[in-house]
Amino acid sequence: MPKVQQPKRSIKWQPPGYGMYKTNYDGAVFAESEEAGIGVLIRDVKGLVIAALAEKILYPGSVEVLEALAARRAARFVVELGLNDSEFEGDSEVVWRALTTADEAHSSMGEIIKDTLSIVGSLQTFSFSHTRRQGNCAAHALAKRAIISFPLLVWMEHVPTDISHVVISDFSVT
Repeated sequence: MPKVQQPKRSIKWQPPGYGMYKTNYDGAVFAESEEAGIGVLIRDVKGLVIAALAEKILYPGSVEVLEALAARRAARFVVELGLNDSEFEGDSEVVWRALTTADEAHSSMGEIIKDTLSIVGSLQTFSFSHTRRQGNCAAHALAKRAIISFPLLVWMEHVPTDISHVVISDFSVT
């Protein structure tokens, strides 16, 4: 009997719950320079950009640790901006599981996870969610853009023009 393949469903960015912000984060590796980028994008319930960040760091040795560092940077960014309610979303299932179960079995990122949970503990409301890369395109584009950041760039209420099309296509009204 032939195997029936299900059509791939489109995965788009989804807005947060009412009164919340959604903070997407991601990392990108620049192997040729032994550096990495972190991208963070904060949007409101309407999908409007509140703030964006691209930061270049030294490559921490593994993608999992990089994604954990991106989650921690996202948490710090939300606190630095004085926001109180955020849903944090990334595309690393390993990091998401560690954050939602407080699983410190991953010794390489255990301290980063504990630090992230400590930071978000100062917020009124927070949650963590996981998406696939297709639902995290704008944060990924910011992470890749970090290669030209020295060492940190922040945008308020907009994103760089070279990735604005990604933010627009990333958002779908539900």
